[in-house]
Amino acid sequence: MDSLEEQGSEGQTDVSAITSEAKFAAEVLLAEYKTLRDEILKKMDHRTSMVVCSVTVSSAVLGFGVERANGPLLLVSPLVSLLLGTLIAFQNAQIGEASEHIRNEIEAPLLSAYAGYHGWHQVKRDPKYRLKQRLLPYHLPLILIAAAPAVVAIPLAVANAKPLILTLPILFVDLCLLAVYITQIVKLRDLL
Repeated sequence: MDSLEEQGSEGQTDVSAITSEAKFAAEVLLAEYKTLRDEILKKMDHRTSMVVCSVTVSSAVLGFGVERANGPLLLVSPLVSLLLGTLIAFQNAQIGEASEHIRNEIEAPLLSAYAGYHGWHQVKRDPKYRLKQRLLPYHLPLILIAAAPAVVAIPLAVANAKPLILTLPILFVDLCLLAVYITQIVKLRDLL
């Protein structure tokens, strides 16, 4: 009887016989790698959609607020941009975690087993290198997309704080979201 077909006393397949084979381990690793790469690509697509949504909505709301000189309406723009900015940072962190897993659990063992193998995630592994390489063309624009509406809208909203009873609560929420966003960026900086 083949080791894959070994039967236990209850007629069930012996799973340990299957899972101990090198071919099975290679298939699992390959499936995990492909699944993680697909997940990274989907998260990158979601991130792009959120960036486009943030720019579009916050710009439109900011324009309406400026046109109408309406404090509460002006403060909706940072609300949207900071919420989406926080979600974008979270997506970036998840992409970073998946990349780190691929680098450490899949590519590193291949690198040690096969001299000369250099996986993409392994080559781009140094977070300091990534930060320096991507700060101006990538990180700074994402931070500005999230924070610039707050920098523009808050002073304008305070200058046009009519009615004050509506402006103050929204202003408080915006400032809290700005603090949450900054905290997330600092906390997740190694994964971004």
